[in-house]
Amino acid sequence: MTTNELIKTLAVRLKITQQEARLHLRNMFAAISTGLQKGETVVMGNLGSLNAAPGKSLRTYDNATREFVPQPAQIEFFFRPYKRFKERLKEWKQS
Repeated sequence: MTTNELIKTLAVRLKITQQEARLHLRNMFAAISTGLQKGETVVMGNLGSLNAAPGKSLRTYDNATREFVPQPAQIEFFFRPYKRFKERLKEWKQS
């Protein structure tokens, strides 16, 4: 499902315009981003939880200089689906 399809579905379900649905979706993503930037866990009912944590810094080998070059740590995102959500997905795939 693309973002546009999600916006159309949201607009139909809430009986609002697509512009309003796009605004609601942007606000939701902004709230999720803000929570993750603060180091909070974002819990979405009946779906799962979303976390962000700093990853490990890596060393890569540069063939040109024949040296190991440190790479900065990047932020890693973790999504942990709830058990009920996993079970629903299995049911949908089987039918």
